[in-house]
This record gives sequence, C-alpha cells and structure tokens, in this order.
Amino acid sequence: MTKTPNLFFSCVGSRIQDNGSMYTRFHLGPFLRGQSLTFANALRRTLLSEIPGIVISDVLIEGAGHEFAILPGVEETVMDILLNLKKLVFAPSDSQITELENFKVTGFLKGSGPKKLTANDLKLPLTVKSIDPHAHIANLSSNGEFSLCFNLELRKAHSNVTNKTNSIPEKKTRKFFFDTVPMPVQKVNYVIKSLNVKQGSEYIVLEVWTDGSVSPQETVQFALKNLTNLFYQFAATSKTSGFGTE
Repeated sequence: MTKTPNLFFSCVGSRIQDNGSMYTRFHLGPFLRGQSLTFANALRRTLLSEIPGIVISDVLIEGAGHEFAILPGVEETVMDILLNLKKLVFAPSDSQITELENFKVTGFLKGSGPKKLTANDLKLPLTVKSIDPHAHIANLSSNGEFSLCFNLELRKAHSNVTNKTNSIPEKKTRKFFFDTVPMPVQKVNYVIKSLNVKQGSEYIVLEVWTDGSVSPQETVQFALKNLTNLFYQFAATSKTSGFGTE
C-alpha cells in the first residue's frame, strides 16, 4: 500500500456567529490530481446528510386541541408557536453529539404576561442547553397564560420518522409530534487548489457552517471516521468473497 507523505489537516479560520452558529475553514492534503475531487465530494455529502442532532420529538401545549387554535392572551397561533419551536437548536452540555448513543430528555416552559417568551425561558435538564437563548417562541399579553411540555431526542438523518396523530383529536389539549430531520451542518463548500504543479499535487480548502449544536471540527472528524469505516468494511468483504481467484 502506497502512503502519501506529509499529510496535513489544519484549521485555518474559525468564528462564532451572533446566533451561536459556527464557521470553520480547513486545509486538507496533499492529493494526487483528481483524488481531491473524489475525496471532497464524498466528505461533503457525508457532512450534509449523516451528522445526528438533538430535536424536539413532541410537544404538549396546554389548551391547544389543534394546530390552528388561538390561545387567550397569546399573540401567535399554535401553528406559529410550533414553527418557532422547530427552529430551536439544542446541544448536549458536557459531551459531543456524535458521541451520544441514546439521548432523551424532557423540557418545560411556563409564563404569564405581559412577556416575550424566548428559548432562555425554557426549563431544561443540566445535560442539554439551547444554543440561541434569544430565539423567539411567543408573545404574551397582560392576561396571557402559557404552558407547554416537550421531549428532546437524538435523531439521525436516516432515522425513520413517522407522523403520529393524537388518538382523540377533539381533546382540549393534544400532543403534537415533530418529524424534524436534523441538519446540524447548514452548508459545506470546497475549492480544489494546486499545491505542486511539477508533482501534480493538490489540496482542498473546505468550509463548514453548523447551527452551533456541533463544532465544524467535530463534524469533519465524524464524517472522516464514518467514511473510513464504510470503505474498510467493503475492503474486508472483498478479501473474503474470493475476488481475483479462479
């Protein structure tokens, strides 16, 4: 097996946005001409489709019997509140998302007006945190009373999520189920640049944007590990399947 000498994988720029999202630029190489494009394509697709995330799986809003309900003293409809909840970004407090196996916790929110409810008002276990505490949920007037309970779970992009409905939809309060597909990596961009013209070597400039629940460094490490394991399994299978023998 031929090894490529002087491999490098370095972080050359990083920043945190106002809403807690993250950006990092990496340099990876060297590659022979053509290898970099193959490598970058596989890495980009893995980053965009296989990173797990913590999402709201279901929510119970007191007094809400359907999505189009209007609650007394609450400016937003139940549908608006559900959409605002879907936009919230959560992360584990003391571990990395990619290292979690099973994760499920319960959170609460209760308030009385006049008040602007944000993610900072959520009552969460110590094991999880909200990335953007200023994220809007609902506005309450002076006579507004609002209460909800929700479950958070770790979900993979390829998880089979089915839409559930309450068995008794006419109840005054019902549970709403979310079929949210996690997308911790919001955007990936890469550019192939020449490293040594005489040797025909290249390197990749990789840019990764995440929602803040996971760092770009963690996502790239996770993607590289998954790709390595996948290719290794096929390589091991080819050795035992009799390929190349008569």
